[in-house]
Amino acid sequence: TDAVIQDVLMLKQGDKLINQTSAAAKEAAESSKAMSDTAAAVSAVLNDPTSVEARTCCTSILNVYHENCSTDDEEDISDTRLFLIVLVMALCGMVKSLIRHYQILWLPEAAGCIIVGIFSGYVLMFFPHNDLSFDGHWFLRIMVPPIIFEAALSIDKRSFNRHIVPILLYAVAGTLLATFITAEVVHRGSAMLEGWCTPIPYIEALTFGALISSIDPIAVLSVLSNMGMTDKDTIYVLIFGESLLNDGIAIVLFETLVHFLDEHLIIDEQAVVEASIHFTVVAVGSVLVGATAGLLATVYFWLFQGCQTPLVEVLMFFCWALLPYYVCDGIGWSGIVSAVATGFVMDIYIVGQRRDHLESTDITSANSKTPPPRSPSLGVLARENLVFAVAGIFSNQEGHLSTTARMHIGFVTGMIATTMETAIFAYLGLFLFSHRYHWSFLHALIAIFACCFSRGVMIPSLSFFVNMSTKAHRTAESICRIPPSSNTQSGVTIDYKMQFVLWFAGLRGAMSFALVESIPLYDSVSGEGTPLKPELKAMTSACIMFTVFVLGGYTYYVMDSMGMAPVKTDKNGTPDAKGAFENGEDEDLLGSSPNSVDGTKSRRRQRPNA
Repeated sequence: TDAVIQDVLMLKQGDKLINQTSAAAKEAAESSKAMSDTAAAVSAVLNDPTSVEARTCCTSILNVYHENCSTDDEEDISDTRLFLIVLVMALCGMVKSLIRHYQILWLPEAAGCIIVGIFSGYVLMFFPHNDLSFDGHWFLRIMVPPIIFEAALSIDKRSFNRHIVPILLYAVAGTLLATFITAEVVHRGSAMLEGWCTPIPYIEALTFGALISSIDPIAVLSVLSNMGMTDKDTIYVLIFGESLLNDGIAIVLFETLVHFLDEHLIIDEQAVVEASIHFTVVAVGSVLVGATAGLLATVYFWLFQGCQTPLVEVLMFFCWALLPYYVCDGIGWSGIVSAVATGFVMDIYIVGQRRDHLESTDITSANSKTPPPRSPSLGVLARENLVFAVAGIFSNQEGHLSTTARMHIGFVTGMIATTMETAIFAYLGLFLFSHRYHWSFLHALIAIFACCFSRGVMIPSLSFFVNMSTKAHRTAESICRIPPSSNTQSGVTIDYKMQFVLWFAGLRGAMSFALVESIPLYDSVSGEGTPLKPELKAMTSACIMFTVFVLGGYTYYVMDSMGMAPVKTDKNGTPDAKGAFENGEDEDLLGSSPNSVDGTKSRRRQRPNA
């Protein structure tokens, strides 16, 4: 009986298992069919053109967000990152000091900062979570304004005025000419090599031409001053003056061309006319805003003369210097152009132009406890003669600053500008080989050739007109028998040696790098920006490194071979080839032509006879 019962139970369990297996098979078939239907529906959705566009948009947004946006504000200001930033800056300062102390003429200080950045970037590759990147807008909004303002403040205004014609010609016409020549070379060169490199569209090529035509004033000033040149030397004034005004023109042109980076924009005659009007309005308006701010600052310092401590004077000086920059930047104009105009006006009317008298006064006051005698306060004169007081605001050559404030403004502006310049060059080296750059040997070669070729065409072409103007001016003076004056000069002749030095000293640097960082990345929804920003960044970096390392490194040797390098004599009158480089001492040693700035012939290196 037990055996029969056991057999019956086993049969029932077998029937149940068969039923369960059949049900499972049925459910599996239904599930497979549901999955197949779902897959077909998903495939239909994914292959739909609208869905493809949506997913492309989402991918683009995510890439831009992860590339440019911060996901953790606390991480950006972490102690580790701040420590690394300060460490890199300290290493740059050490390298710059060693370059100057050991008189390494073939290595510019900017090149030393780039090397430090490259080395630091290589070390950071072993620590992937320590990324020192920051917002690209910091370059133009925070780091560039002190550099431009210091350059506008430090250039000698009398020397600048004597050479205003060639400086304006090189800065305005030269920048426009170099931009279009560079664009043609880059566009046509990349199109010819389409099989080996990505072609650069003409709008992107024009944008690159505008930003790479900007000459770096601080890098140029560093190279020339280390050679012993001063603002009394003709070649120094021409190069420094061109680089100063050239930056403003290049930035306005760049910002105008950036608006054309829009695939929905139709470029026709009307668009070109509107762009030309925009360029003119931005340039003139920015100059007026900067000059107006400088005049208002002059009135302010006249009213508060004697009421402020030197510390507050220096503080307010920089506040007035930065106000017009951010006003123009906020309304869509050029803050750089306004900063240049503000620097000129504030240096002329607030700092003052009686440099020789002020320097002797500063030395006397520094060596004695009794403060130097000051002129009567214009505030007192205002109560006696209002007309005289108003006129005296802008006619006082001693300026409206105290002696102590005047002594420290130049030092503070130079320190801030050098810090920003050092940071930009270090950043350039730090991320030179990162994923933010798309390196191509042919792109770099085309960019370097276009950069050098455009300036090589521009300098001789415009120098011809400068020499013609000088010749006509001297002829008119001889016919009219105008006596020579110490404050004027009948032009300057740009010979072939000076033209070659002008071409050789066209260093690119912080400004070009700041502009390329501000190029908008392509947005597939709005159609604005360019997808070739990584290529443009690599091309710009290649030009900067070539001009800084090669052209900047060989500037002294080129000028020495042409007999134009300055010399410094020791106590016995023996020429010291490298003495002028040490400690950056400024000597009035070089005049690039018989018509030097001070009207005298300068000493040149005498090459020994064979």
